[in-house]
Amino acid sequence: MKYLRSVRGRMLGIAFIPGGALVAVALVIAILLIHQAVRTRDTAVETAAAADRTARAVVALQAERSAAMAVPEQRSAAYATYTQRIESAIAGLRDYARHAPDAESACQQTTAVELLSVAEGMDRSDSLALAGLDNVTRGSFTSAVASYRTELARVVPQLTESGRMAYDSLTRSAEWSRLAATENAFTAAEPLPVPEPTWRSSSYAVSAQLGLLYTQQSQYAVQLTLDDGRRTLAGALAAGTALLLFAGLLMVVVRRLVARVPVPVVPIMVPTVHAAIPRPRHARSRRPGLPDPWPLKAVFDDLRRR
Repeated sequence: MKYLRSVRGRMLGIAFIPGGALVAVALVIAILLIHQAVRTRDTAVETAAAADRTARAVVALQAERSAAMAVPEQRSAAYATYTQRIESAIAGLRDYARHAPDAESACQQTTAVELLSVAEGMDRSDSLALAGLDNVTRGSFTSAVASYRTELARVVPQLTESGRMAYDSLTRSAEWSRLAATENAFTAAEPLPVPEPTWRSSSYAVSAQLGLLYTQQSQYAVQLTLDDGRRTLAGALAAGTALLLFAGLLMVVVRRLVARVPVPVVPIMVPTVHAAIPRPRHARSRRPGLPDPWPLKAVFDDLRRR
């Protein structure tokens, strides 16, 4: 019985090796996926914080640029300096978009950065027009207007459905039409088609709509990254749990199968004690005979000869 238990125990131990390996693999996969999910969540939070910081910095630099360009003597230098600083801030946010955890999140975050660049282009042209155009700055104004219009039209197909609806609403609004007419008049060095307060009101409304469009796109990109992290975490927990359950079920099945397998037992030779055959009472046992005396006689003869 001990030998049988020993053999079955060895078989069971050998059979548990794949189960133990499966448990180890499940734990490793779960740990890796959980680590990836946590990293994705941290990336999304960091990107959201960077987008908020960059947007605030851009708005502050735009206000400083407009104030600095009010002085005619330092208009060109202020425009170049602040524009470079704003472009550097937007380029830093673009680097965050490149390091997104997946291609879809990277695409949506890049689209948000492009919208911020569009809003900056519109504000850049507005600052030039507000400061006053001359033969030198009119070319920069025309280039800025053409750039942000072209960039906005290029980004539109990449927007979400709600973003495209917001863009259509913006381009069909009266504010957009008044601003476009004013910009065309500035480019052609013609009188303004609308009063200056109307132009300023339209410019402010369009700028606010572009900023809102950027904010919505940025929030969508961040939420997309967070959802991806949650899906990764849920998949990690589900995969780890499934593998652990499968390993446990495998061990139970193997244990039952090993218990049913007949194990050949090698017979062990054990000496058998036969029962004594009773003799009849009248049978007398033979007395042992005396040993043959000739060996002793030979010894005594040898001693006499000496």
